[in-house]
Amino acid sequence: MKSLVPNFLTSSNLGFGVLSIILTAKGDLFYGALCILGSLVADALDGRSARALGVSGEFGKELDSLGDVVSFGTASAFLIYTAALQELGWIGALAAIIYAVCGGLRLARFNLNTTVVHGYFMGVPIPTGGCLFATFVLSGVHIPAGLAAVLVVIMGYLLVSKVHNPDFKGKSADVLHKSALVAALVIGVVLMYVAGWQIIVCLPFALYVVFGLINTAINTFGK
Repeated sequence: MKSLVPNFLTSSNLGFGVLSIILTAKGDLFYGALCILGSLVADALDGRSARALGVSGEFGKELDSLGDVVSFGTASAFLIYTAALQELGWIGALAAIIYAVCGGLRLARFNLNTTVVHGYFMGVPIPTGGCLFATFVLSGVHIPAGLAAVLVVIMGYLLVSKVHNPDFKGKSADVLHKSALVAALVIGVVLMYVAGWQIIVCLPFALYVVFGLINTAINTFGK
């Protein structure tokens, strides 16, 4: 019976993803984006509740990945396509498909590497990508469709890359450089200056991505 709580939360993640697709298809992008953030809350709570109740297991891990690929892969790809890419036609659709496929590949790799990778995420976590798209839509900021397509494809690549991102689950396996944090914050200020203050809702997710890139580069090439 204890497993009902985390499984309900994981199923809620998936449910929010399906609801996001429905709302986005009806043209309600605002609430479609909010549903992606609802998926994030459910995704954050399911694992914690499973560990707290002592019912963590393979079933929950697989269900969690299925929920993530729907909410942060498919639903968020459809959301960003509808909001920023559809004027490009099939090129915009291809960018969204690339992101969603990379999300599936990222989750498959994550499940295989759970006993190998510790202290960091290899590649940007898919909830970060999905929520970055959702908060971008909520911000109301508009950028050229071509640039949006390029950024969506880059985000897809970062999902399956070997960039290290902190997992905040204890001591990091990597050195976390203050200079990387400062550089990320400076980039955030520049983004707000260029795009407007509304972009601030995206910054927690965008700067997490940027920090991972800069910190990985320092650890790799700064030795």
